[in-house]
Amino acid sequence: MDNFWAVLGGQGEDAFLVSVMIRLLCAAVCGGIVGFERGLKGRPAGLKTFSLVCIGAAMVMVTNEYIMLYISGGSGDAARMAAQVISGIGFLGAGTIMVTGANQIKGLTTAAALWVTAALGIMIGSGFYFGAVAGTAVVCGFSRLYTLLDMVITGRSRYMKLCVEGIDEQTLIQLMDYFAQRQAVVKNLTRMAEYKWYKKDICAVLELDFRKKQKHREILDDIRKLEGIRFVHEI
Repeated sequence: MDNFWAVLGGQGEDAFLVSVMIRLLCAAVCGGIVGFERGLKGRPAGLKTFSLVCIGAAMVMVTNEYIMLYISGGSGDAARMAAQVISGIGFLGAGTIMVTGANQIKGLTTAAALWVTAALGIMIGSGFYFGAVAGTAVVCGFSRLYTLLDMVITGRSRYMKLCVEGIDEQTLIQLMDYFAQRQAVVKNLTRMAEYKWYKKDICAVLELDFRKKQKHREILDDIRKLEGIRFVHEI
């Protein structure tokens, strides 16, 4: 074990090459762990994408170090290429963000996770293994924790946004009657022409205020029981 760390801490080119391999492998693992968590949720970027982002960021850092050590003779800015990675990863994150037909924004968390994964790659590429491992654990751990908290807090809030599709206008009237019985205020109702399964159906996005905390799951179950409802989900 002492010899292993001696190689990592060595000053020769062989030691540097061994260190590069270890950094890239570590980047592949850490990036893959974050990507695996996103992939389980069916997000557009998964294990492979996150792993490649982390490896790429690590490659940039080891290349920067190689240039400083063996090409420029020790001169240069060790953080210059890292800064380009942080700013350049934005184009990839932007590609995962989209607005659905129900005016719902998706992909923001995936974009943020890609940016964080690039930062992990920079840490690994610079040899800061502890920070990278700790960062991976914090990202994955808190991502799961925040998901659970969001389900608990948002799932019982007084506000709700729904996308509902029914067979005709009568379905929408029944829905409004149901909200009236619940003493809910319809803050906004938007008809959707393209976000429908059937052309003749009625589709609408509603923003609701129930004036007090409600169990969203119970409300969704009640709406699904209404006659003429084809589809409803919370957005």
